[in-house]
Amino acid sequence: MKIRSVILILSALLLIAVCGCAPKTPSIVNGGFDDGIAGWTENFYYDGISTASSEHDADHGSTAFISSASDNDARLIQELEVSGNTVYRIVCDVKTEEVSGEAGANIGVYGVAVTGGTVTGTTDWHEIELVGKTAPCQKVLPVSVGIGGHGSLASGKAWFDNVRIELAEDARTDTMFGKASSNTPKKIDAPNEFPTGKVVLTALYSTVFFLLILTWHRTSARKPLKKEKKTGAGYAALILVGAFLLRLALAIIALETTKLGGHKTDINCFTAWGMRVANNGAARFYEQWCDYPPGYMLVLGAIASLSNALGLDYGVYIVLVKTPSILCDIACAWLIWRYSVKSMSRSAALSLTAVVAFTPVMAYVSAYWGQIDQLLALLLIVPILLLYKRRPILAGLFYGLAIAMKPQALMCGPMFVAACIIYIISGDRYDNPFASRSVVKLLKIKKDTVGLRVFEVLAAMIGALLLIILLSLPFKGEQEPFWLLDKYIGTATSYKYATVNGYNFWALIGANWKSVDEPFLGLTYGKWGTVFMVFFIAAGIALYAFASIKHRNAKGALPLSMAYSLAGIFTFGHYMHERYIFPALMLIMFAYVFYNDRRLIWTYAAYAVTTMVNCLAAFYYSELFEYGLYWDKRIIFWCSLANVAVFALFTVLVAVLMIGNKPKKAYNG
Repeated sequence: MKIRSVILILSALLLIAVCGCAPKTPSIVNGGFDDGIAGWTENFYYDGISTASSEHDADHGSTAFISSASDNDARLIQELEVSGNTVYRIVCDVKTEEVSGEAGANIGVYGVAVTGGTVTGTTDWHEIELVGKTAPCQKVLPVSVGIGGHGSLASGKAWFDNVRIELAEDARTDTMFGKASSNTPKKIDAPNEFPTGKVVLTALYSTVFFLLILTWHRTSARKPLKKEKKTGAGYAALILVGAFLLRLALAIIALETTKLGGHKTDINCFTAWGMRVANNGAARFYEQWCDYPPGYMLVLGAIASLSNALGLDYGVYIVLVKTPSILCDIACAWLIWRYSVKSMSRSAALSLTAVVAFTPVMAYVSAYWGQIDQLLALLLIVPILLLYKRRPILAGLFYGLAIAMKPQALMCGPMFVAACIIYIISGDRYDNPFASRSVVKLLKIKKDTVGLRVFEVLAAMIGALLLIILLSLPFKGEQEPFWLLDKYIGTATSYKYATVNGYNFWALIGANWKSVDEPFLGLTYGKWGTVFMVFFIAAGIALYAFASIKHRNAKGALPLSMAYSLAGIFTFGHYMHERYIFPALMLIMFAYVFYNDRRLIWTYAAYAVTTMVNCLAAFYYSELFEYGLYWDKRIIFWCSLANVAVFALFTVLVAVLMIGNKPKKAYNG
């Protein structure tokens, strides 16, 4: 073959390759709504208060009309095939009437909390646009027009016409159009009933798991303690590796069995937030909606940057996003091993490690759902253990990290303050000798004094505050000086309901998703919730103070009183989600290690089963909301009743242990 022919063939192949790699110019089907709203999918966050239809306009002819009588996120959505790493401009004409709410009428990208061209009030026809860039490997872009947005509801009337999309490679934008998805979101057959059977069956599996593994623990723990040549660390490592592999498998299964690889709202948010930090930087991050504090955004940004650098598929990216919580699961189990093997037989410590490592709800929430509640649990446990090691400054830093990651950590703040006061008054009680403390070595202090302990506590508080500020500094941008405080307050009060799928006392009496402003027995749900929150925080502090002062070396008092406060807040407080009791599980487990009372481990098992039911039902609520399948009221009633009953028994147990100091030491010799 002649060289000229070879050159021509290679040139042709190169031209084909270049053309094949050219960005796609998607087209919107029925963007002018001449065929009504055919080709578009209706999506309402709340049903029954919004409508979407086609309406004739004197100037524009057939248009899309969306009306919302009260605040809602009401949209028409159409999925488009797009190219990754490409800038697009979405444009449409809009007219509004009495639209109110921060998001207003807008163009949006469904699932990634991105909206643009916000219009409020009453306006005549005009053009709005949204410019953004697709993520690497992204192939699907769910374009929406409507009223409201994720986390920012609106009401009123809006008309839309001439929706179109075009390439905009020359445009500069910080807006990311989503998740780095290589696959179209999965579509499942429309269900016709809530999967009550699956929830009940999972509860039975969880119960059987605890019966089997706690029987192993009970049998091994009743044997007399003896000095063993080997600690069993190798067996513990096998348990932890097995637990990690199980979670990895669950994360992969979630990619195939759920629409978006986990809880659709949380996975959408976590993946989009990470990409926003990685691609746009932190300074302008909070110009768009996010209801999490800055700490975990740094983690998500690092994961997204790694994913972009390696060109990972969206499925791998989701698994990476779940990895921090999975590792926190394993870390909690490892800490249980480290502390239980000091006071139990090797077999008993191994069985207890297996309890935590394979607790169904922990594996489910971290690996399948994709939430980070075990991160909060770990960051509450570590400061307690550091206080026991006489490391208050380091404990303060870890607690500051907990606050930076999840605002729910603030509920434990008063308890940690009480622990610091007791530490100042009582002095050294626990593991390390006075001379081993880092502050003592650094300042060459020869005598333990109240002044030294006051200094350590103040340093701990200042260190925690400085750490929170330091982690948030990259995100400040042009925001007001007290933006971070506003962020925490806004996050804590963003869901103004008596309970948000948290099966507690309020759900038991039928107040699930009821406004906190609705009256109940002379007060509102919100005011009752506030009263109960204050009461259980105060009760936990009082119990801890009594046990610490009355009973010498009461190591289990701090985790137990903190667990009791969190359980009380979950059971009777407002704004509760299904996972807010999660940290109490690990606190109860550590209280068991220190108190050595078998009733505590059964309390752990009871809460683990009810929380599994609650989380599974809440997950299905999210998955099936669009089909009008919100819940099974029988599950809500019985699970809520069980949680209230377990809390009542827990109250009695806490009083017996912390006031009477009468543990049933039937295990571990």
